Amino acid sequence: MKKINKSPPLNNLTEYAQNYPQHNWNDFRNNNQGNDYQTVKNVIFTDQGKLCAFCENEVIDIHKQRIEHFHAKADLSDLNHNWALDWGNLIGVCFGGSDVDRTIHPLPDNLSCDAHKDYLIVKNKLPMACEGFLLHPLKLPAFPCLFDFDKRTGELRAKADYGQISIEHNHFDTLIELVEQTIEILNLNCDRLNKQRLAVLNQYNQEIKKARIANDQNIHLKLATRWFQSRWLPFFTTRRILLNGHAEHYLSSLNFDG
Repeated sequence: MKKINKSPPLNNLTEYAQNYPQHNWNDFRNNNQGNDYQTVKNVIFTDQGKLCAFCENEVIDIHKQRIEHFHAKADLSDLNHNWALDWGNLIGVCFGGSDVDRTIHPLPDNLSCDAHKDYLIVKNKLPMACEGFLLHPLKLPAFPCLFDFDKRTGELRAKADYGQISIEHNHFDTLIELVEQTIEILNLNCDRLNKQRLAVLNQYNQEIKKARIANDQNIHLKLATRWFQSRWLPFFTTRRILLNGHAEHYLSSLNFDG
């Protein structure tokens, strides 16, 4: 998971919410024959560089792009806050493994992202008001990276030390616990995602091996340029962790902020 930024309003959704503040999500989706919904979805995924806001898989096919309400849109406890039409509550996600071959990646073990988060909400294991129980991509710091990577298994981990970094409204005692719970709630260490991250590691190792043979001392800078000069390659955070300080230096030079 990386920090993401949203385009500022006005847009089709915010205008609709101003005109019809009591309407629900389906009302908006069906408005104007669904054209406004498609426009908003395109804005969201363009903002995110076509990456899922949770697992960072690339989601190019518009039929596999889904809009997630971070705070469940079904929460009607506050009549003055319509979560369904709140622009700041919307992020773009993948199908979370619900669209893959279940004989290879059985469910629910390989559900991830909002698919697994919603599964927990339905099972009453996570509240609809989930802020503070997991990290919000819109509210992450750009620096430092909050995750680590186990090269043996492909699993994401919390870092051992975050220094003075803190996250507002954290329901846990430490940031480490919040990061660990984020990984668990979104099931980011399911076998399917671990294998995809290991594929990125394998690609990285091959590049490093070729560079050593060629005595290329600038391979890390070259990889940082190749991986981060455009928005963004899939599994951004995995690539960032692999390049470590080289990535941080290059992203700083870009004034990276999501």
